[in-house]
Amino acid sequence: MKHILLIVSLVGCLAINVSAQQDLKPLASVSTFQERLKNETTRIYTIESNFTQEKYLDVFEEKVISQGQFFYKREDKIRMEYSKPLSYLIIISGQKLKIVSEGKSNTISLGSNPMMNEIKSMLSACMVGDLNSLSSSYQPDYFENASLYVIRIKPVSKSVQAYIREIVVSIDKKDMSVKALRLWETEKDYTEYIFTHKKYNTIVSDELFAIP
Repeated sequence: MKHILLIVSLVGCLAINVSAQQDLKPLASVSTFQERLKNETTRIYTIESNFTQEKYLDVFEEKVISQGQFFYKREDKIRMEYSKPLSYLIIISGQKLKIVSEGKSNTISLGSNPMMNEIKSMLSACMVGDLNSLSSSYQPDYFENASLYVIRIKPVSKSVQAYIREIVVSIDKKDMSVKALRLWETEKDYTEYIFTHKKYNTIVSDELFAIP
């Protein structure tokens, strides 16, 4: 279950690398940023992109690289389809979560798990650009540099802290698109997602997100 929670927490808020953090400064006007972000994302109903996942575990002192495709449909449909080095599928639709690994499928209810619902709320807030909707379980801090807005989201809830130390979201100033996300699981271990070749409003049906 812990493995599932870590995966789900990564799916939506889309990483900021070390070099991009070197010249960060506190955001001058959080309200102006939030208003622009919400205005830009209001027109986005679906997202599809390629992604590269980089997972670093300090105990092994190495990075594990995975690749795949990401799909999102407002308000509550998410699909992450891993293709390299292994096939792996995650689908969230409404209150259901489906995971397919090594040919075995597992479906659970999000409604029966308060932790899952909390994570889902966070993901939805990031996707639609409404960070004000984050619950009191999270504390966001806002920064910027010449090319990025950066939001560092720290969980306040101890139950969430058991799985997530901090989430860092980077947003491109040019078009206000969420570029990437880094999830710090511990002080040294992290998982980073980099999203490329993004397409907006191209998904028509719900077929990709179907959970029988």
